This record gives sequence, C-alpha cells and structure tokens, in this order.
Amino acid sequence: MRIAHGFIPEYWGRYFLVVGITEEFVFRGYFLNVLLKKTSLTTANILQAIAFASLHIPRYLTTVPAMSLTSWIGNLISVFALGLLFGWLYARSHSLWPGIVTHMTWDILVTLFA
Repeated sequence: MRIAHGFIPEYWGRYFLVVGITEEFVFRGYFLNVLLKKTSLTTANILQAIAFASLHIPRYLTTVPAMSLTSWIGNLISVFALGLLFGWLYARSHSLWPGIVTHMTWDILVTLFA
C-alpha cells in the first residue's frame, strides 16, 4: 500500500475529527435514539444506516472524475454496513466514543490509502 497522492494532512482536523464526531452525534446520538423509542433495535439500526448512507449520495454524485456505477454502489453498500456497525457499537456500549473512534479511523485510512 502507498499513501494516496492527493492526501493532505491538514484535512485530518477538518474532515476526520469534525465529520466523524458530527455524524456520530447526529445519526447515532440523536436519530438512532429517536428511532429506538418507536421501534426495535434492529429496525432502528437499519433505518439510521439507510439515512447515513443516503447522506453520502451527493458526494458520490459530485466526485471528479465521476465514479463508475460499480464504485458508486460499492461505496453506498460499504457506508450502509459502516452505519450498521456504528449503530451496533452505540447500542452495545451506550456510548458514542467507540463509533467516533472507529468512524475517524475508517475515514483516515480510506483517505490516506485511497
């Protein structure tokens, strides 16, 4: 593996800290908790993961050069699976921190080695 040519270390604070923390607070801290009051953990986790994956669609549509359909679908499935994992981590630990750390680590690694 090699470090991606376009990797910019300054992005660590801007994207990895802010995005990871913000998305965890919104999707697991708020949205998952609202859904848990109305439905089962399984249903709530699936719904928040769908919403989480949907949030990433505009990014895939504006990537330059354009992503292939296969890459687009693969990324969407990956983000959905990550949403399920982050939701499970939250439900299991009753803390946002495991999801935040995992989310930030994922974002750093994907960007660093893309």
